[in-house]
Amino acid sequence: EAFPKSKDGRETSLRVVYNRKLVGVDEGTEGDSEGWPISAVLSDGERIGGDVIISCIGVVPNTTWLPRDRFQMAPDGGLSVSARLETSVKDVYAAGDVCTLDEENLGPQFFQIRLWSQARMMAEFAAHCMTDSKEAEFLDLGFDLFTHVTHFFGSKVILLGLYDGQRLAGEPEKDKVLYTRETEDTFVRVLLLRGRMQGAVLVGETE
Repeated sequence: EAFPKSKDGRETSLRVVYNRKLVGVDEGTEGDSEGWPISAVLSDGERIGGDVIISCIGVVPNTTWLPRDRFQMAPDGGLSVSARLETSVKDVYAAGDVCTLDEENLGPQFFQIRLWSQARMMAEFAAHCMTDSKEAEFLDLGFDLFTHVTHFFGSKVILLGLYDGQRLAGEPEKDKVLYTRETEDTFVRVLLLRGRMQGAVLVGETE
């Protein structure tokens, strides 16, 4: 099967690289990456040029080193934590990719995705909980609504709440309404359930 050509007309192909790690990304100015706008630097020093690099590495909680007879684990292998991010071992807290939040402690428009933005928010919340800071009750609001802001192919992307209908599969279709507005530079999608907004996707400089 033929692959599409790159922007400057060069032929492209698929190549799978084994037993090496991505250690850096920089401008394509050396070796095989010369002439490309960006290059991936591998652990053996090889550089692979391209138009864009997309990281799709996946996340698995790294808990294999913990004693199973002391810590309670979630079905996905993460550490089970309370609403204050405390593990089953008193005074031991966990935040970020290593832990799994109990859905009963989350707001209706929040769900866990192992993203750097959630990890940072959880780490800050855990630190306040560990010190019994009064600010913890305000940071707890972050678990009411899922939010993530990033950039993709040069466009700002904002994800809010149940933006893709997460948790709504069992709801009657007649109760769900999807509004979409698209222009040349922006995209907006809003999901409502019985007249109340449940989630939204905003792409570009939307107002």
